[in-house]
Amino acid sequence: MPETIIFTVAAEVASGPTLKESRTLSVDAYDKLSVTVPDGTSNLDVELQPGGAGSVRLLIIKSSQYGDGLKYTVNNGATDYILDQPHVLSGTGAVGLFGSEPTKLVFDNALGGGKDAQIQILIGRDATP
Repeated sequence: MPETIIFTVAAEVASGPTLKESRTLSVDAYDKLSVTVPDGTSNLDVELQPGGAGSVRLLIIKSSQYGDGLKYTVNNGATDYILDQPHVLSGTGAVGLFGSEPTKLVFDNALGGGKDAQIQILIGRDATP
């Protein structure tokens, strides 16, 4: 039986327009992960639920702290993604921007000042893509 994930993205410009989109995704499975990335940590592996190519349809990464010193790579890749705001990737097209199916995120926290980052990750995926 499929799982249903409802998510809303909204942006409001002061004295300007508001863009809002609500979507409903039917997925076979979802995972919610909560991890702490202590200040000064390098190469903290966070294993994501495995799946076949094109199986991840939703990936949301949010943190209690944001900034240029909080970064992650996908599958030990060469590209650092700076977590300076929440990351919301919906659909295989957006998730495909990583270049490969995300099976692991590797976090670095160089925010300084003892700022541990409490990371929450939500993944929606198809088990039989």
